[in-house]
Amino acid sequence: MSNPQIIQRANENSSLFNTIKARNSKQNAFDYPVGGESNVCPFVKSVEIATPQSSMNNQNQQTLKIPLPNHGLLYDLYLKTKFSTPGADGTNHTDAGHGVALTNWAGAWSWTKCRLVYQGVTLFEWTPEWVMTSQYSRSNRERALQLDHMMGAGILGSEGTDATALVGRRAAATSAGGIHLLAPLKGFFSDGLGRALDLYSLNSTVFLEVDYRSNANTHEVLEVATNFCGYDGCEAHCKLIELSPQELSAYQARNYVPGSVSSQLGFTTTHLAESVATPVLITGSSQVGNKIKLSGISGLVRRLFVYATLDADTTAKKYFIPVKLSRVRLLANNSVIHEQLETSSGDVNSTSNGYRGDIAMEAFSNNLPMSYGGVLPSAFDPMAGGKASDSAAGGTARIGDGETDISRVVVVNFALNPDDYSSADGLVSFQQISGGGPELEVFFDTVASTAAHTIHVVAEISTITTYNTSNTGSISIKSITE
Repeated sequence: MSNPQIIQRANENSSLFNTIKARNSKQNAFDYPVGGESNVCPFVKSVEIATPQSSMNNQNQQTLKIPLPNHGLLYDLYLKTKFSTPGADGTNHTDAGHGVALTNWAGAWSWTKCRLVYQGVTLFEWTPEWVMTSQYSRSNRERALQLDHMMGAGILGSEGTDATALVGRRAAATSAGGIHLLAPLKGFFSDGLGRALDLYSLNSTVFLEVDYRSNANTHEVLEVATNFCGYDGCEAHCKLIELSPQELSAYQARNYVPGSVSSQLGFTTTHLAESVATPVLITGSSQVGNKIKLSGISGLVRRLFVYATLDADTTAKKYFIPVKLSRVRLLANNSVIHEQLETSSGDVNSTSNGYRGDIAMEAFSNNLPMSYGGVLPSAFDPMAGGKASDSAAGGTARIGDGETDISRVVVVNFALNPDDYSSADGLVSFQQISGGGPELEVFFDTVASTAAHTIHVVAEISTITTYNTSNTGSISIKSITE
């Protein structure tokens, strides 16, 4: 059983937690609700495409700065990465000797970090790990397919004898005209009208900074070194709300009083990764698993995404093939503060250990989509008629493609409403937990390889974003994490 007193004591010692607690709010979540109306002024939605300050090298690791527009309220953002048709001469080769395929989800895994920066202050940071885990965990099967298409997921496919015989990602990579892939960059500004980033009123340019991998690290198949899908440029697709001059003037007068400070709840993310040379497999309830000290995560944590990958897969440019985990728990001074059992046994056709419904319970309680739980064993699936031979085809279609099963990502929610970033419910102050923060203990499934693995922890952390308006009207922004 978990120990809530540890979390309560940690939160009581958190200055940020007490600041959030003391903020004036329209309504306490635990009070009886009072009905009301929301009056929204007329506005126009628009999309503006922003391009980097400098040209993109087709092969090198590089950082590009994309200046965003100086108008509109930014409420949604996408990064488009363009890949050229493979071949040294830029043509569509027809022989089998030029087999090329980008890595799965190359729209996300072509870069390592994206940052939203204003006057040298990072307002938000994205990693591909967070984009993948956060977006797929809240997507049903249909939306997951849209993500697949947008970011470039699909089966690798066979090489064939010529270009016309190629299938899967091999065929997509060799398509004339190249490939344009997008990654959704959701942030605090995506959480409702009142949280959009005001590009009208800021005194200097907001930049999207992107750290791209070397192009060679974006290909799962690259049979001829001189024939690759090179970088062909990138763009930021900015979705904006445009106000009329009258509405803009009234909006600015309400929100930017000279000499005043306003603030809003926000969030940020961080990603930890630790390699495990010989993972501990689950063999008994008393066994000690793989422990990771989460000292690199500070602040008020609202949600964790935990998964593990085989190091050999990453070397082969396969960045997101989670393996099965049997148990995940958080410890503070060897006392359990959160435990999640049977994280993967509900999606396998197991005759030796039977069927476990724990993963379905976790998915249901965390509002994860139905398909997140993976496929049911055929014996429990009426659509499969109880036939063992139908196990692969029966059950609920999982979210994921080919070798990837997104349900192997364990979602640990501390918040009651984890997708409502304007709510500060159920947070845990990792920084104030004694002993240097909590430990994560992970047990691998019995079918997991004993080769080296990397355990990934992606954390969502609540923040307060402050807007300081000087007496001259200039605006500075600061993000407070703890």
